[in-house]
Order: sequence, then structure tokens, then C-alpha cells
Amino acid sequence: NRLWRRGIVFAHRDFDKFLNSFEKGKPVAVMSGIKPTGDFHLGSKLTVEQIIYCQKAFSGKLFYCIADLEAFADNGQSLETSAEHAIQNTADLLALGMDERNALVYKQSENKAVSNLAFIAARKTTLATLDAIYGHQNLGLYFSALMQSGDILQPQLKEFGGPKHVVIPVGIDQDPHIRLCRDLAQKIDPHFLPPAATYQRLFRSLDGTTKMSKRDPLNVISLNDEQELIKKKVMRALTGGRATAEEQKRLGGEIEKCVVHELMFFHFQDDDMALKKFQERCTSGGISCGDCKKEVAQKICSYLKNFQERKKKLLPKARKMLEKQ
Repeated sequence: NRLWRRGIVFAHRDFDKFLNSFEKGKPVAVMSGIKPTGDFHLGSKLTVEQIIYCQKAFSGKLFYCIADLEAFADNGQSLETSAEHAIQNTADLLALGMDERNALVYKQSENKAVSNLAFIAARKTTLATLDAIYGHQNLGLYFSALMQSGDILQPQLKEFGGPKHVVIPVGIDQDPHIRLCRDLAQKIDPHFLPPAATYQRLFRSLDGTTKMSKRDPLNVISLNDEQELIKKKVMRALTGGRATAEEQKRLGGEIEKCVVHELMFFHFQDDDMALKKFQERCTSGGISCGDCKKEVAQKICSYLKNFQERKKKLLPKARKMLEKQ
């Protein structure tokens, strides 16, 4: 898997214990979720690819939370709006390869077990602890953090087979949530195992200034973007190009600065040899940044066109999955 081969997944907590449990034939699980405030983007895709790899490689049941209560607490978004986004996000999961036969996709607002765990967690947590982790916030956001702990610990409940190793694939910026839950696990139930986590590098926004985020729509590639918009966004993206065409030919591009290279490295070139040739063409001055952007934009457009066609067919299945609850 390219995420591990290329060091995109670069750190972990207790993943070795998760692997050891799997190798002994014990049941394991995978857990993740999303705040349903919009379309999946390339950063979301990266996490989902890691989740789906773990689901299939380790035969672990996937627990996927639609964090509609967090969307209300953090963004003031109604549960009705979140429900519409939830259908879209679930179709994204299916189109990216999630095996729905071994998955539970649920909304926080409809999951009593998670709420119960969050209330128990609240009894084991002080305001000072939450303030130290998250800074001064309203109580809704503090309780959202406890709901996340409930989400993470839910796979270890009796109705899901009891205590087991659970892995949460996340970006490194999510580590505070993982650490809080690891601290709470055995305070809530002495039989619970502290959750494991794998951490991926953050995927940069197209201007290279921060991580890709729904909050900055001009610098994010959404999985639902139209073809012409994708091309425009890629053509605006930060590169490692030199000041002049002559310098570019003589010195080559600086790929370590280039977001366009990162699009290929993180997402759109699985073949390592093909990626190496792509890199060498840049660093040897064999291609201009403009021509490179056009090639990459075309590759992204082709991928997302196929993805969007798959997703459209899967929307009824996504709606049915969420209606079952």
C-alpha cells in the first residue's frame, strides 16, 4: 500500500499490539468518522483510503461515525442538514471501496450507546483536563470530545463482541483526541483496551499554506468538483518552479516545495517507478510547470470522473444504509 511504502503513514500508537492481536486470530476493529459539513476532499480521501485498507487487510469491522452532534456544536449546523450530507459522505465511502457488509455507519444523534459512553466519560474527566487539551471552549465542544471517545470505545461493547484492539487511522493533528480516549478507556471499563492509532502526514492546501480543509474552498479539491473547476484549481496551485523558463531547464524544479508533485505522490500515481520518472522529469528541467500542471489536472479529472459516476450509482444504497438505523 502506497500510504505505508511512501511514509505517508509515518507514526502510530500501539499499532504493533493491534497487529499482534490480528496475527493471533483475535477479532479487531477499525474506527473513524467525519463531521458532515460538506463534500469529501482529497484530505478526506487520504484518511478513507487508510481506513478501507485496514478494514480489508485485517478483516476488521469498520465503525464509521457521522458526527452530526459535533457539526451542531462546532458549526451550528442543523441535524437535518447533516443528514443530507451524511448520505453524500456515505456514498463517498462506498465509491472509495468500503465493504458495507462489514461496516456500521451511524449518526451520533441516533446512537444511544455512544451517548451513554460519553456520559460515563464525563464522570471521569475534569474541566481542567479538557481545558488543558482544547483550550477555553464552550461546553458543547467539550462534550463533543467526550462523544468522540464514546465513538472510539463503542466497538469494545458487549454487543460488538467485547474488548478488542481497535485502530483509528487519522491525521497527526487528531492525536489529542486519541490521547484523551486512551486515558479514559480503562477508567470507563477496566476491561477496555486503549485504542491504537496510525498517523498520516497532513495533505497541504493547493496554495501550500496549511492543511487541505473544507473551510478554504478555493484551495481544496473536492471529490465532487466539476472538470473545469479542477483544471482551474490545479493551474493555480503552488509549484517548485524557478523564476524563469531558462532557470527551470538548467536547474530543474524544486519538488519538495511543489503541491502539484504532492498530488501525484499522495494520490494519483500508485506506481512507484512511474512516480520516479515523473519526479526526474521535473528535477532535470525536462518539463515546464505549466505543462506538468496540465498533465496532472487531466489525470485528476479522469480519476474523479470515474469516481463521481460510481458514487451516483451508490447514492440509493447509502440512503438505505442510513435509514436502517
